[in-house]
Amino acid sequence: REFRRLNVLADVVYNKRLSSGKGRLSLTKNISKSGICLIAYEELKELDLLDLKIHLPESKAPISAVGRVVWVRDFIIGDVAYGKRFDIGIEFIEINKEDLNQIDKYLFQMKP
Repeated sequence: REFRRLNVLADVVYNKRLSSGKGRLSLTKNISKSGICLIAYEELKELDLLDLKIHLPESKAPISAVGRVVWVRDFIIGDVAYGKRFDIGIEFIEINKEDLNQIDKYLFQMKP
C-alpha cells in the first residue's frame, strides 16, 4: 500500500454519483490518504462512483470527496436473512487539497 490505513469508525454519507436518491449513512472501517473502506447495507458494484461526506471524529465540517468502488466483500452479522453487509473499498478520485490535509492531520494525530 502506498499510504498507511488507520482503523477508525466515522460516519459517512454516500450517494451514487449522478443519482437523485437520498444519501445513505454508513460507517468507515478504515481510512487513508488514498481512500476508505466502509460498511454498507447494500451491494455496490466495482467502478461505481460515489459522492462522499466523511465526518471524522472531532472535525467541524465533513470531508467531501468522490470515490470509485475498487472492491466489494460480503459478510454476515447474526441472522443470515437480515444480517448481510458489505465491506466496500473506495479509492478517492476527486478530493480537494484542504480535505486531504485534514485526513493527513487526523492520521498523524492518531498515529500509534
